[in-house]
Amino acid sequence: MKRRRRPNVLPLRMWIMSFMAYGGKVIPPRSIVKLVAPWEDWDWAVDGRIFRIGYYRRMDGKNTVWLVNESGEYIGTTDQKSIGKEFEVLWLSGETDMYGDDRDVLGPVTNEQLLSMV
Repeated sequence: MKRRRRPNVLPLRMWIMSFMAYGGKVIPPRSIVKLVAPWEDWDWAVDGRIFRIGYYRRMDGKNTVWLVNESGEYIGTTDQKSIGKEFEVLWLSGETDMYGDDRDVLGPVTNEQLLSMV
């Protein structure tokens, strides 16, 4: 007897786990955030430092948020939940291309240029 094939969808438990991982809200790339809670483990994570949100990577998924420094380097990662807890969102971009397929690489900027965008 032949078995019926299941439709190509995620099982309910996997869907719930992926939804709970970051609450369904994804901060768009090119947004500007300010670190308000110090990270003791990292020397580059100084309280009050301003970062841009980099483009997401398909292998990491949308729960891994890449932080971009003033030089345009991807220097660290965090998750979507800690963006709300440890960072203050200064500006939300209207970027729709989450992976940056058809976009230019984020280049170097100064803090004054970042603050003028806010």
